[in-house]
Amino acid sequence: MDKKATGFASPTQGYEEQTIDLNRFLVDNPPATYYMRLETSEMTTLGLPIGSLLIVDRSKAPILNSFALIRHEGQFYCRLLVKEEGKTVFTNGTTAIIPNAETEIIGTITASIKKYDDFSH
Repeated sequence: MDKKATGFASPTQGYEEQTIDLNRFLVDNPPATYYMRLETSEMTTLGLPIGSLLIVDRSKAPILNSFALIRHEGQFYCRLLVKEEGKTVFTNGTTAIIPNAETEIIGTITASIKKYDDFSH
């Protein structure tokens, strides 16, 4: 009697050695990239919950409708760069920061990560 295999091969067959390198997907310029934890709920309305890990690329200037890390009046802020009434401002969805000569754009937020099992926030 000739025995033949039946059924389906394991869907993981052939992938045993592959790993996921998140840096490869999330970081374009490693020397200019760093990570920050979002410690406030100010960006929740724009989809960035408290506790999110922000990936910041200092080599990328923010463009309209991108998230930016800025320093304004001595404080760091994560904000969305938008145009309001013809002016470029940084907003959290409810209030706007109007940049002045001392406002420093630190970099662009290129990605964010939120662990869903982190229910402390």
